Amino acid sequence: MSRKELKKLILTFLLFSFILFCFSSCRMRAEQNSLTSQFDLIDALVMQNQMQSALKELRKAEKRAYDSWTYIGIYKRYMSLGESKLAEKVLKKALKKNGGNIELQAVYAAFLLREGRLGEAGKAAEKLRGTKYASLYSEYILRNSAEKAAASNEKAFTFYTQKEYYQIFLDAYKTSKNAVLLRNCAVFNLLNGEYGLAAALYPGFFQDADDAYFWSMVCYDAGQFYNAIEAVDNSRRLMTGYQGTVSFKTSPVLLTALESDSYMAVSEMEAAENARRGIVMNLDELKVRKSDEEYLSNIILNSAKWAENQGMDEQNADLLFYVVNRWPDNIQGLILYADFAYRSNLEREEDTEIAALRKAGIQTLEMERYDSRRKIPMSDALYRIEDSIRRTNDPYLNIAKLDLRYKTDPSISEKDKNRDLWNMLENSLNEDGELKGLLVQYALNFLLKTKQYDDAWKLFYDHVTDLSPYDSKRDFWEQFIEKARGYELPMMEFGAWFAAYNKLTEEALRLHEYCVYESAGLLDEGYISQAVSTSTCLNLGSIYVSLGKKAKALDLYGKVAGRESSNAKRSEVFYRIACIYAGDGDIKNALRSAEYASSLYPDNARASMLKDRLSLTGSTR
Repeated sequence: MSRKELKKLILTFLLFSFILFCFSSCRMRAEQNSLTSQFDLIDALVMQNQMQSALKELRKAEKRAYDSWTYIGIYKRYMSLGESKLAEKVLKKALKKNGGNIELQAVYAAFLLREGRLGEAGKAAEKLRGTKYASLYSEYILRNSAEKAAASNEKAFTFYTQKEYYQIFLDAYKTSKNAVLLRNCAVFNLLNGEYGLAAALYPGFFQDADDAYFWSMVCYDAGQFYNAIEAVDNSRRLMTGYQGTVSFKTSPVLLTALESDSYMAVSEMEAAENARRGIVMNLDELKVRKSDEEYLSNIILNSAKWAENQGMDEQNADLLFYVVNRWPDNIQGLILYADFAYRSNLEREEDTEIAALRKAGIQTLEMERYDSRRKIPMSDALYRIEDSIRRTNDPYLNIAKLDLRYKTDPSISEKDKNRDLWNMLENSLNEDGELKGLLVQYALNFLLKTKQYDDAWKLFYDHVTDLSPYDSKRDFWEQFIEKARGYELPMMEFGAWFAAYNKLTEEALRLHEYCVYESAGLLDEGYISQAVSTSTCLNLGSIYVSLGKKAKALDLYGKVAGRESSNAKRSEVFYRIACIYAGDGDIKNALRSAEYASSLYPDNARASMLKDRLSLTGSTR
């Protein structure tokens, strides 16, 4: 065959193939248009309630089905006509022709699940794992687990806490966007102590106010406090949109408590008080659920403490009076109430000039303000504490009563207090030979304040070694640091103090850093534990300075100043900042810090003296 003839033959073949392809495509398109018209006819017959005619047309359409979507369309119409057997039959027929089609597999798995045939549904749904229809396999697993739990009288919750269910819930959420399923994943992480992983599931939107509140708690536990505040805002917004129509698990009181705690965790004390103010200023109109009473009392007490630190005695007294009247057995409220009573009845030492004015019958405005200050009778505070002790016998109140007695009875000498405390310590031994922690903490505070350091150390050592076994052949401090998580924070703070007192630099640094940064269980760099005392933070700052780590000290002092609401303590912090700057020759920043320290608390004599000295230094340059 010549080249010319071969070329002609190839062109003829290509032309013929193209004609066949066009013919096939046209025929397929015509078939598709025909089936679409037939589906429209069937739907119209159903709308006219002509079910038999619709079924007849559907049988005709079934014979002409040519792809998966056509079969699915026929299946849906059989189901709408109540012909589930015919619907299943057409699915099986389609799967026989195209068993690898995941849409057909998904529709069949869904059909079996709706029919309650879990065994068969499981086999069909298992093929969908890892696909966009994986939620059907998740549904099978969850329903199957629930049935097994019911049959064996076992709680279904035990199934959902197992690791293999995590992906099941996550797959189900991705398809359904059901918020409960994602919360299940978060709960699994929380139960396993993986707070960061739980918070990483933070959704892009919230289903309702309860959903937003749940994620605010997750973020709080994970130390992501600004996300917690954002979720609280969303919960409050969603709650407003559903007033009177939905019963929520959350409430304005719960949201305020979480929001203010979150602000306190990031050392924004004023923002925390602003968050509480909406509740505190409307107590008379506030409707509170019984389950929210404890949260409400904490909100009010935090505001009372804020008022105390700002020198706002009237507001402080009003809030404390509200607490002890509404909750007569609120331990913290009674203790703060007694403390206010003691402070408000203390008479200050006045200088000779003021004494001379009083003798002459003259009063300045400041003297009038002092004389008319709000007072709470000591007798009332003591009566309330004793009344609550009769009902509760709470150890905190017993300590508070003892402390009040020691403060107000001048006939009790330090020697008497010493003897009294040691007798109580001996009588407080429990069955395991362990001293009651609260009494030990009170005794340690008393011994250290009265500079009985050797007795304090012996009490501390005996207490911690009674709480857990120590190897006498190993270093005490090494073991104490290892056991840190097993002790309450106050006992760790005492340990840190003793290490510093004994000039154990490495141990003191390690223990102070544990108390300040790690005791809350969050390892985020620079996060200060809410529970740690300001004095321990200041001690760590002093250690940093002594080791030449001034940048770390400044960073710590800055954070402490932000979280502390007491003007007197904040003044001390800024005084220390001023000292660091002054030591480095930075007179401008040193003077600025000293001036601010003096303005916060004019009675801070050291800050005032430093400010005057720096002012003279600055003027001579």
